[in-house]
Amino acid sequence: MAREKCYLGIASLNVLLLFFGQGLKTEYITPATIPKFTVTTVEQEPFIMRELEPKGGARYVGFVKDLLDVVAEKVGFSYSFKIASDNQYGTESPIGWTGMIGELVRKEADIAAGALTVTVPREEAVDFTKPFMTTAVNLLVKKPERIDLGLGYLVRPFSTEFWILLLISIIIVGFIFFLIGRFSPYEWIKVGEDRDQRGARNAFSLRNSYLFVLSSLTWQGFREPPRSISGRLMAAFWWIFVLFTLVAYTANLTAFLLARPEQMPLMPFKSYEDLVESNEISVGALAFGSTQQALRQSRDSTLQNLWNKMSRQNSWVNSYEEGLQRVKKSDGKFVLFSESSTAEYLARKNCDVMLYGDNIFHRSYGLAVQKGSHLAPLLNKAILELRESGELDLLRQRWWRFAGECSDIDGRMYTQKGGSLSSLPIYPVTLRDMAVAVLLLFLGIIAAIVFLGKIEKPKVLDKKIFRAPKFTKGKSKAAPATTSTDVEAGVSEPLSEEPLEGTSGEAASAEGVEEAKEA
Repeated sequence: MAREKCYLGIASLNVLLLFFGQGLKTEYITPATIPKFTVTTVEQEPFIMRELEPKGGARYVGFVKDLLDVVAEKVGFSYSFKIASDNQYGTESPIGWTGMIGELVRKEADIAAGALTVTVPREEAVDFTKPFMTTAVNLLVKKPERIDLGLGYLVRPFSTEFWILLLISIIIVGFIFFLIGRFSPYEWIKVGEDRDQRGARNAFSLRNSYLFVLSSLTWQGFREPPRSISGRLMAAFWWIFVLFTLVAYTANLTAFLLARPEQMPLMPFKSYEDLVESNEISVGALAFGSTQQALRQSRDSTLQNLWNKMSRQNSWVNSYEEGLQRVKKSDGKFVLFSESSTAEYLARKNCDVMLYGDNIFHRSYGLAVQKGSHLAPLLNKAILELRESGELDLLRQRWWRFAGECSDIDGRMYTQKGGSLSSLPIYPVTLRDMAVAVLLLFLGIIAAIVFLGKIEKPKVLDKKIFRAPKFTKGKSKAAPATTSTDVEAGVSEPLSEEPLEGTSGEAASAEGVEEAKEA
């Protein structure tokens, strides 16, 4: 296809042919006169891949293949691929350069194309074109499984210890209200015998006490408030505790729900420092690659420690396919340093892995030619035209964005996308966070007990516990006025109260004499 279209690149072809001493007139250009170059490469998805054809044989496909087709059309040449003899990109050794760089140095190839990183040592040996892609190095890791909590999200705003404390508080406060209602004389009101045979009623029975406590949690209130000082103190401090609790729950639940799509699943490590300290996780990288060389030469203390750890473990891999399989089978115990472009492609094709970690070693990919070759300016011009026209972006989208069906390929985006709320760590409210509310609650319990025992002085405790005061119909001619409390309680006629056991004996004697005279 490149041969058929090269007639359109007549101007560029003339420049190239003049360089080789084969200047021709335009009317004599034929496909047979087009120069053919040897391109050395290394197979790596999605840059260069060998694809079997249905009728037999194989052909090369990939991002670099499409790029070379377009560049060859613009410049005016044809080419053929040659896999590097040692299947390496190129490192300098005491006996010379290896891989693709070595073949260019020995003039066994004209162009080196692939995921070839531009480095200073390599650029001293060969000439690189303008970068056609920029990338960085991060980690390819096993994707942690998400646990669908379902209704469990409703209990996540509070820690387990605080839920337990809340349950205990409900039990204790409910029982305190029951004791106050039973023993405080101010919680008893006179009622008709048709409503209570004792002639008196206590609003805070055991059932009503817990109804009061539970209804306060929903800010609904109860039909009858406490009448005694101890009961009102307990209610006030309980409402303060409930207010703090509901506000904290509502705010934290909102944060959890808003950050739900972006929250990062639990990872065994969070930074490169954690990898250095971990004895369970192994770190690997491509053997004889630019990443291995960059780690060895890095001056960063953390990366130096990682290099030492990787050297001790000898966790190098010979290809990205080998590294991918180790990551998938390790259950999170092996991570691989990889260029982000390669890691992104592998993550889109394999849904159980993803990118993770900060970008390090920012670098560029470029085509390489022999030192001093006049091909470099022609290739540079073609690559710049492709970049300005947007064709490079279209090629990248074809081979990366639409390479697979997997989503959530970048673990870093779980905390980076969304608003500022989702970028912050979200934790359940703990007992320590609610320490002020808890202290106020227990202060209220102590104050209520003190007022009940010291100030209200329930004399009924002197004789028999849980014995209710008795009330009888008064027979005196001067009936006491009906109070507002009596009216609310439904009292149909005035009642006179019998003294509680243990009260003044003089009042009881006087009332007994009065009843004897009437008899």
